Amino acid sequence: MTLYALGLNHTTAAVDVREAYALDEASTRAFYQALTLSEEAELILLSTCNRTEAYLFGSEDDLATVRTALCRRARRPWPEADVFLYQDEAAIRHVIEVSCGIRSQVLGDAQILNQMKEAYRVAVEEDRVQSYLHRLMHVTFRTAKRVVNETALTDGIVSVSGAAIAAARLHFEHERHLTFDDQRILIVGAGEMATLALEALRSHGADRICLTNRTQAKAETLAARFGVTTVAWEQRYEALKNAGLVIVATGAPVPTITAQHLPEVAPEAVAKLLVDIAMPRNVGAGVEEATGYRVVDLDAIDQRLAHVEARRRADLPAARHICEEALQEYVTWIFHQQALQPAIDAIRGTFEAIRQQEIDRHHHRLADTDREALDRLTKSILQKLLAVPVVRLKNVDPDSIDYVRGIRLLEALFSRPAYDDDATAGEQATERRHDAATPSSMHPPAACPFGTGSTGAQAPNDTDEAEGALSAMLRALAEEHGGQG
Repeated sequence: MTLYALGLNHTTAAVDVREAYALDEASTRAFYQALTLSEEAELILLSTCNRTEAYLFGSEDDLATVRTALCRRARRPWPEADVFLYQDEAAIRHVIEVSCGIRSQVLGDAQILNQMKEAYRVAVEEDRVQSYLHRLMHVTFRTAKRVVNETALTDGIVSVSGAAIAAARLHFEHERHLTFDDQRILIVGAGEMATLALEALRSHGADRICLTNRTQAKAETLAARFGVTTVAWEQRYEALKNAGLVIVATGAPVPTITAQHLPEVAPEAVAKLLVDIAMPRNVGAGVEEATGYRVVDLDAIDQRLAHVEARRRADLPAARHICEEALQEYVTWIFHQQALQPAIDAIRGTFEAIRQQEIDRHHHRLADTDREALDRLTKSILQKLLAVPVVRLKNVDPDSIDYVRGIRLLEALFSRPAYDDDATAGEQATERRHDAATPSSMHPPAACPFGTGSTGAQAPNDTDEAEGALSAMLRALAEEHGGQG
């Protein structure tokens, strides 16, 4: 099993390619529900306006399955020239740095962490996450918090829409001693930039917002999402008459707000602020010269962004150092799990073999429904009993001097051959035990293969003695666990 990160983002693919593979929450859940991976595979899908990525712990077959499913969803072949594929440490580094905003289109973008948390939540609810990705996400979230607290990577506003709203707020509060609550706000456009502007305005508490767009249906869909009103495109200048702030975020090739159509503003009235974040510019020449209007365009916003981004880039090495520490922490944990797994598998396998042996011994006394109920009950008991030693094993300090020796000892003690009889001897032993008293915890355990002074004799191959030793261990674990409860 390998950890993979694959997909496409703003550094690898154009917008039209990214759009084809984009997933909202409903389609992400449908994707999970239709996907069949190997039993131990884990998967988290992250889809934003800038990326659609899959974080997979699985086999090469699982990787091919996820890739095929993404192609089927997009209804196009896998875009080899537009995708990335990382594995092992490179995949871990990618996931951590994405969550910290290091790999965002806007350096230090804080929004991506919430998007990652949401992607994790959906994957957990769809039962697609087990221990490896649970651990990776927890390490990642702690790391992102460290980056926020210990560096300046997320300080200030570096998105165009965010900077535009900040400039507008500065204009009203510092120059006019007004707030967003005092303003009616008109947004012209209903695309990605308009959406980001709406998010920024909402985060500042603005609620007197009206939206207009050339395509009315698109305007109404976006307005419903944010709970704002709409106005017909042909009435945009009438709406502008009542607005103190206008955010122009259309994608038109020519200006959509022109000087000759502007409503008049009384000389004594507060000037209207038009923030043009469209490219090409959508506020026509001559608007700023009109009485009662002020225009802020991308050049002014870019100057503001450049200062903030320079400060963030200065802290990029410190943020990357924190991410590398997290990567090493997670890699160490993986090595720990891999070293423990044979011992855990041996313990589970031995106990499961004994459970099955006992059910088989009594199955002739039970109806089919009773056997199914007994199977469920004994599995539940077994899981609860094994939870104690397995959890403790996973909490063993991998740096302790006896770590490797202890793991080898556990694997040898609980390996199946030490307890299995051949078919004939097993049947005879089963019949003898059926009439015998319950095995005593005083029965001598199997010989320790690491014991000093060994004569080389093999461990006893008698199932009674093995079950006696296991019974004693189970009782001791249960008593100890119960005493701590």
